[in-house]
Amino acid sequence: MITPRQLECLAWVQEGKSATDIGGILGLSGRTVEGHLIKLCGHLGVKTRVQAVVRARELGLIGQSQP
Repeated sequence: MITPRQLECLAWVQEGKSATDIGGILGLSGRTVEGHLIKLCGHLGVKTRVQAVVRARELGLIGQSQP
């Protein structure tokens, strides 16, 4: 099951943020963010963060990045 927190982390990845940056924004450790992203990649059947962003967009789980 994909959690709201995993999607929140992925939305920040889409904005170009690192795990450390995302951790600071969300009040988590960078390692926790990495864990969320690894689990999310598994749920989406992809290997990289970029693939996860593309797949999540295709599935309508996250929107397009705003310029």
